[in-house]
Amino acid sequence: MGTETRTKWGQARFGSGRVPAMAVALPCGLFLGAGGGWLAVLTGVSAANPVLVFWVFTACLTLPAVLLVYAAIVDRNTIEGAVDRPDDSIEAGWYEKAASRSFTDLILILGVAGTVFAFLPGETAVDLKLVLPAVLILCAALFGVRYLLQRRNG
Repeated sequence: MGTETRTKWGQARFGSGRVPAMAVALPCGLFLGAGGGWLAVLTGVSAANPVLVFWVFTACLTLPAVLLVYAAIVDRNTIEGAVDRPDDSIEAGWYEKAASRSFTDLILILGVAGTVFAFLPGETAVDLKLVLPAVLILCAALFGVRYLLQRRNG
């Protein structure tokens, strides 16, 4: 393991062999992106111009798909400059503390909000299509603030 060749983009291991990770991630990502474009056409996102819909969805989905496949298959030990034990870094400590503290904040905020809404007179209608993304945004904001505070305090 210690004598592995490290490259800029790393390698993927399949059995006992190694292959450049991008040589696998690019075609797989293109295939997944095209699959997403085809799925958009099949579901009728835009019946007016299915060819345009296919190409737009394919273009938008290909890069995230390539990155997802790459992250899933690359062997970190074959990437130039990769830290040997990333879980022991100071940033990993900041991440863990920020995640646990922002989760506690989220429980407190949602608990208080639930209690307040429970005692409001009358009916309060909410649309989950708006509430759930709002909760996700709140989660991200709480984590971001906690991480920055953790980084500042060391």
